[in-house]
Amino acid sequence: MTMARPCQDGGVNAQTTAGAPTRTYRGVPADERRRERRARLVEAALSTVGDEGLAGLNAEGVCTRAGLTKRYFYESFTDRDALAVSILESLLDEVRTAIGAALATAGPTAEERITPTVGALVEVLLREPRRARLYAEAAAVAAVHERREVAIGEFTDLLVDDVLQAPRDDARSRLDAHLIVAGTTDVVSRWLRGEVEIAREDLVDELARIGIAVARR
Repeated sequence: MTMARPCQDGGVNAQTTAGAPTRTYRGVPADERRRERRARLVEAALSTVGDEGLAGLNAEGVCTRAGLTKRYFYESFTDRDALAVSILESLLDEVRTAIGAALATAGPTAEERITPTVGALVEVLLREPRRARLYAEAAAVAAVHERREVAIGEFTDLLVDDVLQAPRDDARSRLDAHLIVAGTTDVVSRWLRGEVEIAREDLVDELARIGIAVARR
């Protein structure tokens, strides 16, 4: 037996079939609608960061841009910080995936592995400048800054293990890896802000050259 009742999305029929509750709106399942609303909130947040910087990010402004009420904001995120950290996590996930794919076909030496690693890192940062700006301005939100600091340590470990191929307790190798990670992301952020006047291809080449020089030290 099927029963209909009003749905919270407004003017919606929610249907319940025996043993399997479902809620649809114009044939779209509830989970899919939640994913769509979340995507709108993320896009609105990125637009805010792109226009105003991370410091300008707040739940009310995001909801206004997304055309959603705060109820739907809190459906996906506990607060502004959770939204910002979620965007940062998506960036970090893409960086890990890109570096892993680059290293899968790289040569065995540190010199052969540093160029594709740096190239993959730069490519992901340049793919979505608004996320890169969020990363660069992490200090504006304590939770984002804390996560970025942890991420720098994680990618330092990755470079020590899989690129420089040195023991993790080797202080010089860890310093080298930290310089590559933090230095590359800082330079790319400055390039995106127009503070470094160099062609994109030259940017990647120069960062890779510096990385190779560090690896050979």
